[in-house]
Amino acid sequence: MPDLNIDNSNNSKLFLELIPCSRCGNAFMRSPGKDENICENCRKLEIRKKSLEKEIFDVQHKIEDKIIDLKTELSHQDEKYNKQYFVDRIKFGSNALKKSIELLKKIEETNDEKYIEEYQKLFEKIKNDYL
Repeated sequence: MPDLNIDNSNNSKLFLELIPCSRCGNAFMRSPGKDENICENCRKLEIRKKSLEKEIFDVQHKIEDKIIDLKTELSHQDEKYNKQYFVDRIKFGSNALKKSIELLKKIEETNDEKYIEEYQKLFEKIKNDYL
């Protein structure tokens, strides 16, 4: 039988440890010695939240500006139909703004994917219907 000499001096093996994520609690594998206890899904969610954040605030400011413009136009309108149209637009804008703020709070508190999806649907509806 041939003599097998195995060199055990090579310590370049990859070791992983199973730990719970500090945000969501799901277990994931990481290299020992790293201080970060956040899983890849939570990192991706954080990146996604930050990318939406700028768009969110831009749309909220546009909605607020549009509400102010509509109120100004409403005060100059004489016909009842036009006033009702502007009142309905103001109500839609304020309801959309209120809903977006509620969703942002839920996203911040829970980091739940469904609230981000819901916000994206609301964002698209606002862009298509209001702006």
